[in-house]
Amino acid sequence: MHPFMRRHAAILAGLTVTLTACGGGDSKPTDNLSKAGTTANGGLPVGTGGTGGTGAVTTAPVITVQPANATAQSDGQAKFSVVATGDGLSYQWRKNGMNIAGATSASYTAPSASLSDQGAQYSVVVSNAGGTVTSLSAQVTLALSANQQAFEDLNLAPSAGSHLLHWNLPYSGNSVSGINYAYSDVGQLAVSPLNAGPQTVTQSAARNLTATLALPTIAPTRVLKNGVILVVPNAGISNRISYVGGDVRVDTLAADKMTVAFSELRSDFVTVPLTGLISATPADFAQFHNSFFSNPAILDGNASYAAGASYLKFKQTNYGDRYNVFDCNTATTGAAVSTCKTNTTLTSAMTAGMTSNSDGVTYRLADGVTSVVNGVPMWVANKPRPQSATLSSTVQYRIYFEMGGNLYTGALIKDSTVLGGSYYVSNPLGTTTAERLTFLPFDIRMNKAAHDSLLAAMKL
Repeated sequence: MHPFMRRHAAILAGLTVTLTACGGGDSKPTDNLSKAGTTANGGLPVGTGGTGGTGAVTTAPVITVQPANATAQSDGQAKFSVVATGDGLSYQWRKNGMNIAGATSASYTAPSASLSDQGAQYSVVVSNAGGTVTSLSAQVTLALSANQQAFEDLNLAPSAGSHLLHWNLPYSGNSVSGINYAYSDVGQLAVSPLNAGPQTVTQSAARNLTATLALPTIAPTRVLKNGVILVVPNAGISNRISYVGGDVRVDTLAADKMTVAFSELRSDFVTVPLTGLISATPADFAQFHNSFFSNPAILDGNASYAAGASYLKFKQTNYGDRYNVFDCNTATTGAAVSTCKTNTTLTSAMTAGMTSNSDGVTYRLADGVTSVVNGVPMWVANKPRPQSATLSSTVQYRIYFEMGGNLYTGALIKDSTVLGGSYYVSNPLGTTTAERLTFLPFDIRMNKAAHDSLLAAMKL
């Protein structure tokens, strides 16, 4: 090659290298040189795009479907999702502007909702190599379930509250004061637990439904919990009401009105109107209140229900194991229940055998399981107590436990057991309890109009 051509070829080669370096590897180097606002991300403005390593420009994400507002019941879950276009997308969900650990997919299911989640704002940041975009915020709203709405319709002010009847009345013939009685009490919510959190409701003082029968003195309920015997007074019982999912949780408080003695869940609420004559009362309401309707000496069947009278029927389920404690000999009213045996151990007493007069059974060590429950040695029967002893559809198991060298007795109601509400005489000629009585696996409360209708129809 001519020396002149060799010299110019070298110059041209140097010029080509210089242009390639300035162009960042683009096949059209002048395209990048003409862009304004160049930065360190390959010559593109921040957040507008990038390269995927092959020279192609990555487009920033675009949200095409925003997260939608969500409604959740207490202890329920709110769900959110987003739809975005773009390559190599990543997601980060936020609650009230704060990143949620592990929430890095296109959808997010929040944990069980609580009072603090009312009005919470959820958004998501969608990112890729081309930039980021933040969604609009979606809001959580807590909502009542149908069960909770029915519960509040009866219990929440301005309703006059939930009325409960208590009675010991004969199925036929005359009632005797000092033996028989009939009274009621009422409880009312001031505000909804949905927005205000758990609420404590204290039942009113007893209201005598009769003019001829004295009010009774009824022993309190005693339960063993965490190694201590708790007393739940019969009068002025306090219940803490909260909402769990679509159900209503009722925590019954001990005498200090702070310690939870036992709990239940209420569900399957049905509101039923009461209209027309007392004699035409729906069967489940009449059977639940058995003696009132079976004995013509108690209610005037020709009386009518007042306008707006209704009742609420529901299922109760035990929430957690409940250990009721009973007197074994002398009747008591406090935490110092009477013992079955003193100066003994559980194993020696059960080896010898313990006879329950109410159950009509002699229980022995092999008839149950011995364990330690919250620090207390306890024996639990394998078979349920007979219904003739419990007069309830609630399944109970006889227990014996040792405390301070003494032996005590009671009954276990296991977690998730359906709690019976009442029973009625379905076959007066039956020879056994099971033949004579039908036990009802539901409970009932009534509104003021229904309560006052029965009160007006009382003959006693």
